[in-house]
Amino acid sequence: MNRVPLPVVSETPEPVECTECGKCCTYVGVEIDTPNRVKDASDILWYLYHPNVYMYVDGNEDWSVHFESRCDNLGDDLLCRIYEQRPHICRGFDNKTCEVNDHAHTALTIRTPAEFLDWLRENRKKVYKKLQKRFVPPELQPAPGKPSEKLKKQKKGNKSRKRKS
Repeated sequence: MNRVPLPVVSETPEPVECTECGKCCTYVGVEIDTPNRVKDASDILWYLYHPNVYMYVDGNEDWSVHFESRCDNLGDDLLCRIYEQRPHICRGFDNKTCEVNDHAHTALTIRTPAEFLDWLRENRKKVYKKLQKRFVPPELQPAPGKPSEKLKKQKKGNKSRKRKS
């Protein structure tokens, strides 16, 4: 009798509770247009020229600019000190849909102009070419070749996870 090994089914880990994380209270995120035009791409470059600012692309490919800034009402215990009176925007946060509990790892974080230009060169070639002519300073002009290691790793990770789904 031949024995066939059964595949190991990995269980989705329990979601991280808000009281264990509080990450959503450490930045301000503002939705922006997907960089399908030179102006939008140029705006993103401008954002990324500033410290403590990064781009976040969620699993639905919605873009937002994030400004790292801890909320004054987030206690050291990661509890909101004004929870009952918190603003509407805070009430929309949910640990079931936050990036910390995104087990599919479909989100993308871009922290530097070089990472963004690599992404643009790979994903929006026409926009990249137009942007490069007028809005990319010499120190950000790429050497011919491959995208940054970070983006290659994120892209590879997303592909392998999609195949497993």
